[in-house]
Amino acid sequence: MAVNVADYFTKMQQESLNTLKQGQDASIKALEQFRSFGKEFAEKPGTFPTFENMPSPTQLVEMSFGFASQVLELRKAYTLKIAEILVETQKQAEATVKQATATAQNMTQNVTQNGSTIPSKPVTANK
Repeated sequence: MAVNVADYFTKMQQESLNTLKQGQDASIKALEQFRSFGKEFAEKPGTFPTFENMPSPTQLVEMSFGFASQVLELRKAYTLKIAEILVETQKQAEATVKQATATAQNMTQNVTQNGSTIPSKPVTANK
């Protein structure tokens, strides 16, 4: 199986950039809405908007901590997925090292026994 590393990294970088841009676009949209709110004050001095569905201070605290909790849950899920990937990568690396070690030991034994570098039997790693 061949893996084109350059293509892989290019794709990963592009997806990361797209995700970052989406977040930035959402932030800009929110700031533009806030700016348009402020623009109304400049165009109509002396006016004061009516606020609807204004949360109480307690509700604002609950909303803020609810949002923070959701952010932490997203970060936790992301970090756990990264950890799972690292565990699997470590297992694969260990299996590869065991296989290479077994092959090298087998070849060394063959050279010692009969002067040949060709393994006399296939070597498989113990799992």
